[in-house]
Amino acid sequence: MAPRSLLRLSLFLLLGLGFGPAGWGQAFPSKPITLIVSFPPGGPADISARAVADPLAGLLGQPVVIENKPGAGAVPAMQALLGAPADGHTLMLASNVLSTGKWLYKFVTFDPLNDVRAVIGVSKSPHLVVVSPEFEGKGIQDLIRKAKASPDKINYASAGAGTMPHLGAELFKQVTNTRMTHVPYRGSGAALPAVMGGQVDVYFDIMFSSTKLVQAGKLKALGVTSLERVEPFMDLPTLHEQGVKGYELYSTFGIIAPGKTPDAVINQLNAALNKVLAMPEVRARLATLGAIPMPGTPADFQKVIRDDYEKWGKIIQAAGITAN
Repeated sequence: MAPRSLLRLSLFLLLGLGFGPAGWGQAFPSKPITLIVSFPPGGPADISARAVADPLAGLLGQPVVIENKPGAGAVPAMQALLGAPADGHTLMLASNVLSTGKWLYKFVTFDPLNDVRAVIGVSKSPHLVVVSPEFEGKGIQDLIRKAKASPDKINYASAGAGTMPHLGAELFKQVTNTRMTHVPYRGSGAALPAVMGGQVDVYFDIMFSSTKLVQAGKLKALGVTSLERVEPFMDLPTLHEQGVKGYELYSTFGIIAPGKTPDAVINQLNAALNKVLAMPEVRARLATLGAIPMPGTPADFQKVIRDDYEKWGKIIQAAGITAN
């Protein structure tokens, strides 16, 4: 056989065995993709997942199916993710719980730094520090002054022990050297009426759930927890601007995959999701949550996970917080 014919035969055999340009094995994706969400439908995590699911499906040519698996410490969602084949067809929209769960819950056994791989950050939502309209004062320094004048007398609400409103308030106490008393509620739906009614003094609420109440005058916002001002509150100073230097609090969402997912699949998903996050309609939908898109590389989001793990671990240990 002529050398040229041998070359053609070799290329044919390689492509037939799946070793051609598409990479090792079957081309990805070869079936629908499941995107697990560790929260119930209707909240910011679920809305964020649905904002990217349909555009991603359009780019990849396969449906992206949302599967809600709520539960403490994101354990049911993580069990589903880590029990699935590491082929990119099962993903999870992770929140800060990925980084905080191991510090908060004794029953959490997964390792957020080694058992999963970051695909991409999706969005981060700042929080608003909200009080009753009857609160005497306009800014965060008024809250600090009151807390220092009456240690432990100021009550702060949370959406439950170990949630970001709880951890954000504990961080605030530590950096401002103030003492306030924690009053946990079962979610923002219960915490917000308590703030409006004056049963508790302050709440570090995710922007999504308190924006309309602030705009309607039912709550007063003392500051926003991002480093830079955000829409729709460009007139509201950040805590950093008001003297709480470097203070940041975000509810963060991003997509992860099982730890042994191949590089080629991670990179393909990352490239597609970067295109999704650049779409005006997706950015507009995230903006309704008060969310800031987080495009970037897998390494960028892996750093967010690692930094959050270290940051909140220190806060949780210093405050002695458990959520069991």
